Amino acid sequence: MQSFSFGGDERERLEVQVHGYERVPVGEYHDDNWLRVSVSIQAGAFSGTFDCTFLAPELSEFRDSLQVLHETLTGVARFKTIEDQVSLELTGDGRGHIVLKGLALDVPGIGNRLQFRLDLDPGHLTLALRGLDEIVGAFPTRIGSFRGVS
Repeated sequence: MQSFSFGGDERERLEVQVHGYERVPVGEYHDDNWLRVSVSIQAGAFSGTFDCTFLAPELSEFRDSLQVLHETLTGVARFKTIEDQVSLELTGDGRGHIVLKGLALDVPGIGNRLQFRLDLDPGHLTLALRGLDEIVGAFPTRIGSFRGVS
């Protein structure tokens, strides 16, 4: 199992654990790239864990945008799942302060919602990028057929 996280304090933490591909490849882009994931959130007095699925390319795209934020400490890195179950927005002020604003739904589209905010520093980005690099290496985007693309 591979993971990445933000925050360090037990009351200020987001952790994403990737357990593996959801199914064996069948040659269909989306079906081949679903990953089984557990998300744990501790934000102030609120905490919870839920299982969901992400697409492998969503994580590699997030890793790339987070790398830019890490290098410049300014701008925004975003993560959003195709089913809107998890969304993250990390904003850097250029002085080493990063704010993570997140939204999680326990069930896609109709679930209970938790909005949260974590205050981070560049060291948190470094650790998250290490985890994301391992995840992207272990679970690369599988190239299958995709309607509309030849």
